[in-house]
Formats: sequence, structure tokens, C-alpha cells
Amino acid sequence: MGETLGSVLRRARTGRRLSQGAVGEQVGYSASWVSRVEADRILPDDAVLGALCGVLGLAADDVGREGDDVLHRRTMLGLGLGVGLGAMLPTPAAASPADPKDLVERSLFRLPDARPATRESLSAALTTARTVFHQAQYAELGQTLPGLISGSLASNAHDIAARAYVLLAQLAIKNYQGMAWVAAERARAQAELTGNPVVMGEAAHSMGVAMRRSGDYQASIDHLQQAAARLSRRSEDLAMRGTLLLTASYSAAQAGWRGQAMEFIGEAEETAKRKETAAQRLYIPGVFGEDQTRVFRISVHHALGQDEQALTYAAKIDPRRLPNAERRGRMCMDVARVWQALDEPEKAFRTLRVLAQYAPEEAGRPKVRAITAELLTSNPDMPGLRRFAQRTGAPV
Repeated sequence: MGETLGSVLRRARTGRRLSQGAVGEQVGYSASWVSRVEADRILPDDAVLGALCGVLGLAADDVGREGDDVLHRRTMLGLGLGVGLGAMLPTPAAASPADPKDLVERSLFRLPDARPATRESLSAALTTARTVFHQAQYAELGQTLPGLISGSLASNAHDIAARAYVLLAQLAIKNYQGMAWVAAERARAQAELTGNPVVMGEAAHSMGVAMRRSGDYQASIDHLQQAAARLSRRSEDLAMRGTLLLTASYSAAQAGWRGQAMEFIGEAEETAKRKETAAQRLYIPGVFGEDQTRVFRISVHHALGQDEQALTYAAKIDPRRLPNAERRGRMCMDVARVWQALDEPEKAFRTLRVLAQYAPEEAGRPKVRAITAELLTSNPDMPGLRRFAQRTGAPV
């Protein structure tokens, strides 16, 4: 009997002297997930397997697949971007039940008592929290943040507290918009105590998103531009500047201001060309670079009513190149909205199922549940859709 997939991956990993955690971080999953793959308890989908092969230096033949171009084509078919419709993916397991409101409010109003901690331990806890966010494990993030915030406040570690509140704002933006403003404001207050323009930019990014979500587009753009102006043109500042410009572009697009939207995203693309790196990691959106500008192009062009253009950019993106599960899930949600707008419900549903494979908890977000509910209303007999809605918490 030949080697199993798990044993091939394990042998390649140990040969490169990589830990399971190091491999998992590069493909957007945890060390325990890698362990289960190596034990043949999980079979990764084609896109993730392609990413694993890239990290471990394996060829498609080494894992019994037909070639990298075939893996990419299958992923594109799953998103509805290729020729034909492709095979339906199995329905994912339901996300862990958790009350998003309680998870957010606990970190804002019911912090546990904490004693001062070492900076090393707080930094490690922040790294863990960011990884959990990247893996789109929002219930776990909500349980982790209260202790991290409390410990960093007790230790006067203002930069860590600011970044923890930024993660909390992102959790609220995704799942419980009502408290996003509060979390973003607390991030701002802590960030200003640091005097660090990058940390202040991270906090401003969250506030800008909260402003946009409330419909105050001009205030969002102004806030993001002010934060970008504080950043220098040094290489370590470019990723933050590009992130702010992308968000400003989407705010302008949401307002219908095409000229501003194109100006901001064009500047972000120029910034990405100067700073195309996998080393400049931010808590959100992951790794800033040219692929990330293309992902934003999807949502910007959709907001401007240019759905065919949005699909043109989506077709240029290999999801395996996106840095983590959260980003892959975000891209799928944007593509699903485009297909829905083009009255292609089967492609929209297929894309939602790909989303749920990449990031199951993303499928439970209010925005994704709304898309699912709308699809179900107009297509009540679509095979698998009602069950998908039930499993992700969408109204049926």
C-alpha cells in the first residue's frame, strides 16, 4: 500500500524542519488542523492542498493530483468563474454556537480582573488572537479577548490594548455592528497614547469602517485620509497606508462617488507595487499587496454597479494566494453578492458553499445569512439551499 496523503505531507514537513504551527500559519489554519490532516482525519480541498504543496515544496504528482493548473481551475469553477458549474461541495459543519452580542459586550463591559503581565506574554497572546481572527474562528476570538484586553490595560501596554480593541471592533463589525463604534473609540484612545502612527492607523481603520457602516461616508473618508497623512513613505508604513486607502475607496464606492473611489484604489495599487511583501503582516486584512487590491476591486466595482468588471478582477485572483481563511471567506462573500446581483442564483449559492468550506464561521455572519435568505426567498426549491440556510442560521 502506498503512502497516504497525510504521511506524504508529514514527511515533507519534517524534512523541511517546519513545525505544524509554522505550516498552518502560512495556509491560514491552526497547528491542530495540520495535525488532523497529517493523521488523515481531514482531507483538505484542492485550493488548500495546493497551498500546502507550495509551502512544503511538493509537486501535484506527489499528492496524487493532476497538476497545479487543474487545482486552480477547480477552485475557479467552485466560485462560478470558470466554464461550466463544477461539482457541488458538501455542506459544511455548522459553526460553533455563540452569541455575538455577548462575546462583544463581555470585552467592553465585563472585563475580568487582571494583574500586570510581562510584555512577552501579552505579545504572545496578541499574536494568538490575531491568528484566531485570520482563521475566522470568531467565537474563540470573543472568548480570548477579555483577558487580553484586561491584562494589557493593567500593564499599561497601550499598543497591545489598542490592537486588541481593534480586533474587538472587527469582531463587532462582522457580527454585532451596534458596538463597533465603542470598540473602535477605545482602540483610538489607546493608540493615541502610543504616538505610533501605524498603531493609530490600525485604530483609524476600524473607526473608518464603523463610520461607513453607519452611512457617514464622508466622515469615514476624512478619518482614513487623516490617518494616512500621518504615515511616512518608509517601507514599514506602506502596508498600513495602502490598507487605509483601500478602505477609503470602498467608502467612496458605497456613497456612489466613482471618481474618488477610483483615485483611492489606484493610489493603493501603486502603494502595493512598492510594497509587495509577505513580511509586513497586519491584524487586518492580512498581508497587504497586489492580490489584496484585487479583492477590494471586486467589492468596489460591485458597489458602483459594475458587476462584470468585478468578475474580471475576481477571475484574476487565485484564492490560494490570499493569506488566510478570513480573507478567502471575504472574497467569496463579495463574489456571491456579484452573482446574486447578476441574477445567477446557482453560482451565488455555489460560492457561498465554497465560502463555508474556507471559513465556516464566516457563513454565519449577518451579511452572509442575508444573502442566503434572499436566495431562498426567490429560489425555494434550489437543491441544498434550505439545508444550508438552516445550518448557517439564515431565516427560513
